[in-house]
Parts: sequence; structure tokens; C-alpha cells
Amino acid sequence: MKRFYCSCGAEIFFENTICFNCGKLVGIDIVGSEMFTLKTKGNGLLSATMGMNTRHYRFCKHRSPDTLGCNILVRENDPEEQCVSCRLTRIIPDQSIPRNVKRWRTLEEAKRRMVFNMHRNRLPYQTRTENPVSGLCFDFLEDRRSNPNVFEEIVYTGHSSGVITVNAAEADPEYRASMQEEMNERYRTTLGHFRHELGHYFWMTLIQGTKWERPFDVLFGDHRRDYDAALKEYYANGPAEDWVEHHISAYSSMHPLEDWAETWAHYLHMMDTLETAVSFGVVNVDIENGNFRDVIGKWVELTIIMNSLNRSVGKADAYPFVLSNEVYEKLTFIRNVILASRR
Repeated sequence: MKRFYCSCGAEIFFENTICFNCGKLVGIDIVGSEMFTLKTKGNGLLSATMGMNTRHYRFCKHRSPDTLGCNILVRENDPEEQCVSCRLTRIIPDQSIPRNVKRWRTLEEAKRRMVFNMHRNRLPYQTRTENPVSGLCFDFLEDRRSNPNVFEEIVYTGHSSGVITVNAAEADPEYRASMQEEMNERYRTTLGHFRHELGHYFWMTLIQGTKWERPFDVLFGDHRRDYDAALKEYYANGPAEDWVEHHISAYSSMHPLEDWAETWAHYLHMMDTLETAVSFGVVNVDIENGNFRDVIGKWVELTIIMNSLNRSVGKADAYPFVLSNEVYEKLTFIRNVILASRR
């Protein structure tokens, strides 16, 4: 994430709706990957000046702090009331339950960052309105483990034909911690879930049935391998002892499609974190146009710093992963697919 500044010169952060220094309204143009100070124009319109250009916007329907506190703006000529992130959500948890109000807000906060990241990488996608068969949308569902009044016994986070389902309980820190322990995971965050499931969506739209499908199978494995059988085998026997030599996580070794989704999420984690580090002057590298091996080298340098800082305050490593040569090749493949998708 790059750094943003108010017109008064103070730094503003991605989650802000106002500048805490001068009190001016701020908002995000997610299509343009910008955040700036706003002026009210009347009739619900706002304006923002960037250099010689002035653009007009409206607030997202969920701007109010009593709902989501969404700070993404709707462009003047957009007929939608919701911003490009909020409109992707199809089902929300029951808002008559107080806990679910906080859950929805937490889930949307993570999704906004993911959607910003998606636009920042110029990844092409269709909404469910544009493509009712396989357009992207999000369902935040509950199951009886956290709400005995719903129908579903268990809701699994996953992707199917553009629909990304997230168990609303993933917004609860205690639930994530217990699931991380149960699944023996090194890392589990709400943002990580979104990026992982987004990987499945982009496999469907960028890889499946394209020129990339065959090289994918060569590098990741045959995507036609029986998924249910692979899942049962993984949970019965666990990952192979040498998984770290071939995969970014143990779960990646379960099936080629999970390997892709885990590695995809990892790539987005890396690039977003590196952009933040570059903007703060912690490391220096051309993320967009630099040699990817140099980018990875700076990433390794940064993770050493991150882990050392965490250990200094008694926290677990912020980056508990190892990048093998094979994982590097997979990350390179993902980078090439993303760059090609922009053309």
C-alpha cells in the first residue's frame, strides 16, 4: 500500500474517512488507486482536485460510521449507490444480532483492501450483475456453530463459479485462532482468506481454457486430479514430509488448485507489503518494472527485518514461510499471468 496525504500535508491512512490533523473529509477512488481530500459541492456531490483535473464523486451508501464506515467513493456518473467494493457483497450476516454488525464491518474492511489491491494490480473481473453465471460476488454466511438459528450446519469458506463464500465467524479473532490451531496453519487472517479465494476466481478467469492452462499443469500439477480424493488424503495423512521444498504452505500440497490459490495470495501479500515498505523507505526496489529476482531478494531482506522486529517485542514471526526455488518459479508464473492480463 502506498502512502497517502491530505491537502494539509498530514498523512492519511487507508481506513480514514477524515484527516485527523485538519478534519477535512477524505475518500478513496479505488479505480484510480488514489486517496485524497474532498470538498462538498451540494446535491450530495463531492469534488477532488488532482493536479489540473477535478473529479466529482458521491459517498458510498455505507459511508456512515453507524454502518460500515466505508470510505470508497462512487464516481459521479456511476448509477450505483454502493461503491465498487460494497456492491460485490451479495449476502450479509443477520444484522439484528449485535455480534454480526461488527462481523460485517470487519469483513468489509478486509475486502476493501483486497479490492483496492485488485484494482492496483489492474486485474480484470466481472460483477455478478455483468455476468450472472460466473461474475464475482461474496456471500458472508453463518452456520450453527455460531448461530443455532440458521439452516447450515457448517459453512466452509470457498469459491464456486465466481461466488466467494466466507464463514462470518472468520471475523472473530478467537475463531480464527482456534481454527489456525486445529488446521495446524502458520498464518490465518481475514485478508488472507479473501486473497486465497480470489486466486480461485482468477484461475477460472485467467487460466482455465487459455494458453496458460498447459504451463500451469507442468508447474503446479494436473488440475484435473480428483479434488475430493486429494482432500480426503490430505486430512487423513497430512502433507508430504518434503512439502516445504515444493510449496509455499502445507495446504498448498493438497491439490494443484490449492497450490495456485495459496501462492496467488502469497504474491498479493508480498507485493502489497513491499509497496508499503518502499513508500516508507524501508527498502528500495522497483516493484512494477524491476527484475523479479531482485524484487524477491528485497522481499527476503524485508522479512528478516519484520521477523526481527516481532521477536524484539515477544511476538511470533510476521513471516513464517520459506521460498524454495520451485515456489519462486510459481510466483514468477503468477506475476507473468497478471502482467499479461493487463494487456
